Amino acid sequence: MKLVGKVREAHGLKGDLYVVIFSGDISWAKRMKKFSLQSKEDLEKVEFNVERVKAFKKGIIVKAAEILDRTMAENVEHLEFFIEESLLVSKPGETIYLSEIRNFKVKDVDQKVIGEIVDFSSNGAQDLLVVDVNGKKIEIPFVEAFIKKIDFKHQSIVMDLPEGLLDIENA
Repeated sequence: MKLVGKVREAHGLKGDLYVVIFSGDISWAKRMKKFSLQSKEDLEKVEFNVERVKAFKKGIIVKAAEILDRTMAENVEHLEFFIEESLLVSKPGETIYLSEIRNFKVKDVDQKVIGEIVDFSSNGAQDLLVVDVNGKKIEIPFVEAFIKKIDFKHQSIVMDLPEGLLDIENA
């Protein structure tokens, strides 16, 4: 299960939940059949079956079969919201989910390994790959202009980075 959001509050009287989705991307929501909730203090996730889901503000409204009324919904407010990781796998031709390229090697156009993707960030305008380069974490913009090839078979991304980008990051 993958953490994608947080239950903000109960919504309505029938036990619906307003869930804020961190990324804002809810393209997977209509395919969701179940989800799990967990508090930050508790190690155990509790699984729920989805009755219905729809887009709402910065996330979704979801109704779980096991949550019967508003009181029950209020009892799960502020819990972390998890979905099955299989919902976050793109199909050929679709935009990829960043989680699909975690641990991929970043290579230059000469196929020399620059480093390994260990995390992701954002500067507001674009996604950033956090790449481990010889033990140091460097942020590289994940923009179409730099991407030459994403190779899922060999778990690598070939990038044509502007001259000096890695030097600036190392300064």
